[in-house]
Amino acid sequence: MSKKKHGMRRIAGYLVNHKLINWMPDKPYLQIFYYAEFGKFIDFKNPQTFNEKLNWLKLHYRKPELITLVDKYEVKNYIASKIGEQYVIPTLGVWDKFEDIDFDELPNQFVLKCTHDSGGLVVCKDKSQLDLKKAKEKIEKAGGKAEVV
Repeated sequence: MSKKKHGMRRIAGYLVNHKLINWMPDKPYLQIFYYAEFGKFIDFKNPQTFNEKLNWLKLHYRKPELITLVDKYEVKNYIASKIGEQYVIPTLGVWDKFEDIDFDELPNQFVLKCTHDSGGLVVCKDKSQLDLKKAKEKIEKAGGKAEVV
């Protein structure tokens, strides 16, 4: 990879990681995000790769029910209504703020995650060993509501 291209990827990555482009419309945002990851732009007119096709769908497949399906808490109600509650992992609670969680009330083992992303996940195997400061940082970095299962 050329130094110029590598430098451009680093700049794009910096913009994405520091949330400096979150204000942008979807299409240019996706292009910068994709460039930071893959070193090339998305071909929206003729998507070929799986990732290009997923990004095309982000722009062109805007069904209202998708909002429910990407929320870990809301999708549980959807699944229960479609195929039955026996297929849903029980939720111990959902909180708007990390400070609202009463850890004394939780079992010794649990999973703490945000309802809307794939990165804010804390697996607690032993509550006495849980680093609350690190858990709070991880959940708050991801943003959104915290769910415990």
